[in-house]
Amino acid sequence: MALSIAVVLSGCAAASSGGGAFSSTPSRSSSSLSQSSTTPLAAPTSKVACAMPVVALDPGHNPVRIDSFDPKTGAAQIDYPNGAEDADAFSVASQVAAMLRGSGYPVVLLKRSTAESVTYRQRVDRAEDAHAAIGVSIHTSPGVHEVFVQRVGLYREGTGADGKHLRVTFDDAATARASQRYGAAIAAARSRAEGHRVAVTDNDFSGRAPLWTGNIPIIALIATHTPWVYNEFSPGATGGSIAVDAASLRAYATGIANGIRAALPTRC
Repeated sequence: MALSIAVVLSGCAAASSGGGAFSSTPSRSSSSLSQSSTTPLAAPTSKVACAMPVVALDPGHNPVRIDSFDPKTGAAQIDYPNGAEDADAFSVASQVAAMLRGSGYPVVLLKRSTAESVTYRQRVDRAEDAHAAIGVSIHTSPGVHEVFVQRVGLYREGTGADGKHLRVTFDDAATARASQRYGAAIAAARSRAEGHRVAVTDNDFSGRAPLWTGNIPIIALIATHTPWVYNEFSPGATGGSIAVDAASLRAYATGIANGIRAALPTRC
């Protein structure tokens, strides 16, 4: 670190001096040195510039049904409107964004309004274009308060665009390790904020046709270069198509924001 700081300061000095501070003429050099000795120097900065981690927030669902195939993996991209969940998820995402931006984190919303329909691939592309350090999906579902992460070997399978059976498996070990670390931090923070245990587990899409079977959300499956943490929340009987009260949504947002701060602490 000392060498790095010295290089930065050297570069700034070189750019600002421009050859005038140390003249090649002995008499002028002596005069310049004498004069500069009486001129106070600016105090060196105590911080080295650093980049804050970008957070991509993914409020769940769409206002119109989407039924297509991911052009890169072939996985089925099926999404749909789900009553109150669309607005609830967007409200939570907006609250998390405000909390994180207040702490200096750059935030990108992968769905820009409740009126916008965006495929899973479009969402992942937006996260990658922003160089996001983490993708966080936000959903609600009655009686469910869990976190789903990426693991090597998790999969989805079903009928592909060509009518043949296709199985798509998650296989990026580095992304999976980061996802699991971040997921544990978010689950712990959510547990404290929500007042109940939030478990990190695998999903189960059996018996939910036309959705492909398997054990990982499609968006997390195809986000091979971005660690993804997928959240489901309910304060009890509400969630999904049934609206969640504002206080509970606020607690959900607080837990996610605190978890992201814990997972990706800033040292800037």
